[in-house]
Amino acid sequence: MKKRAMAAAAFIICCLAGCGKPVSVAIDGGQGADGFRTYFMYSVEINTQKGFYYPDQEGFMYFFDYDAEKDTIVCNKPNCKHQQWDENTPLEERCNAYVGLHSTGFISRDKLYIMENTYGNKGNHQIRIVESDLDRMNQREVTVFDSDSVFSFAVKENMLYAIVDQIEQIDHKDGTITSGSRKKAQLCSIDLSDGAIRVLMEKEDFSAVVTIMAVEDDRLYLDYSYFKKPFDGTNYKEASQVVEYYEYSTKTGELREVLKKFKEDQIIKASFANGYLFAKTAPTDRSMNEGEDINCGLVKIDLATEEVQELVRMTERGMLFYNYAIYQKDGEQGGFIYDFRKNKEVSAPKMNLEHFYPYCEAGEYVYGNLEDKKTREAHVGFYRLSDLMEGVVEYDTVD
Repeated sequence: MKKRAMAAAAFIICCLAGCGKPVSVAIDGGQGADGFRTYFMYSVEINTQKGFYYPDQEGFMYFFDYDAEKDTIVCNKPNCKHQQWDENTPLEERCNAYVGLHSTGFISRDKLYIMENTYGNKGNHQIRIVESDLDRMNQREVTVFDSDSVFSFAVKENMLYAIVDQIEQIDHKDGTITSGSRKKAQLCSIDLSDGAIRVLMEKEDFSAVVTIMAVEDDRLYLDYSYFKKPFDGTNYKEASQVVEYYEYSTKTGELREVLKKFKEDQIIKASFANGYLFAKTAPTDRSMNEGEDINCGLVKIDLATEEVQELVRMTERGMLFYNYAIYQKDGEQGGFIYDFRKNKEVSAPKMNLEHFYPYCEAGEYVYGNLEDKKTREAHVGFYRLSDLMEGVVEYDTVD
């Protein structure tokens, strides 16, 4: 079978609390037995049972059907020209598929939700949540609120739990406004039926970052990292990073600190399986500006006892998804898959991850960025996990 890869600009960024070099555009944390689903993303990439929503390099959303193995633009408007638009474009001329490159989204109760970037009357950055059918028809505005970004969130039925970020703004005497070094991060609940917003937790400090690591039953597990001094993106040692972990109960509203002894490494991403928290970790004190090779870990945590079992050491490019982790080891050939449900590592000596950056799990596929060895061009597309394990990465590009 030939795999069809979407020729898209490689929008690769360093994770806010990440592990060295570029890692993921999006991580759909998957859906648990209770319907809770977690996301960490910088653009619309949504995994469903039937297929995958993704944006092309111009910000138009497509749906890749797993069974048909083809993609379709998400717009059913008759005679639509599928062109980019802005706030001045008449509603009837707006292409439903155009979401831009920096919107995020999710699915709940057979409805598609897009979180669009917009601006208020005073130029303040806002997030607008729009509900629609799965084909982007019958759109409805849920709510609009002030925020610089919403990257980390979780969804259960009709409730969205989102990390709302606001960067410090400094007014200068000459009338200019610049961003400061402090940041406020709030955990908010947003009722998707009426748009009601409640602040459940708030943290503020230098480069403060809160992410929803994982969910289990009615509990959110949060990573909170900040610096004691202003952080310029490189001065880890001088700024001194602090990492804390919290459990929030959506049933009782109780917030309590957990994993207090887990201080040497920082959890980058996590997933629950069989009652255990599987997590990718990296050293908390890491200096990106010193060119150090960052050695990451894959651990298994019993939250009841806070016992931590290290499963493997892996290179920094290893990725953790909902059901498994995919990674390389220093000095060993090929790649490896760790299946969380079976609690077992599988060796794939033919797998070549040198030029492949996996983004997220997509059914039987891995959605990721493959760099052409000759042209150095990047192609974002879908690749069967079984093929990757056998070293098969051929693809056709779509102009």
